[in-house]
Amino acid sequence: MLWEEVKKVHPNQWVIIEAIEARTKDNKRIIGQMTVVNTFHNDNNQALLQYLQLHRKHRERELYVVHTTRPELNIIQQNWSGLGYHSINQQGIQTKGGIR
Repeated sequence: MLWEEVKKVHPNQWVIIEAIEARTKDNKRIIGQMTVVNTFHNDNNQALLQYLQLHRKHRERELYVVHTTRPELNIIQQNWSGLGYHSINQQGIQTKGGIR
């Protein structure tokens, strides 16, 4: 799915998405294709808790918690030498990916 499709199908909700096709450009993660892992109507705490559980089990997956009211994903990548990368989305929720 594209971000526009996610927003249309899941309006005004917190979602956990997984990047299926992604690249980095100018310290931003550009997610071309994604899948919705789960939705949360108004409960960002539950969304974050489930993200943490999924991340512990499947560190190789590129997962993000975002709200569908955002016009764009706008995920900024911060590189940490030897440690992989961290991405911070517009809600300020930090996610961690593997070494790329």
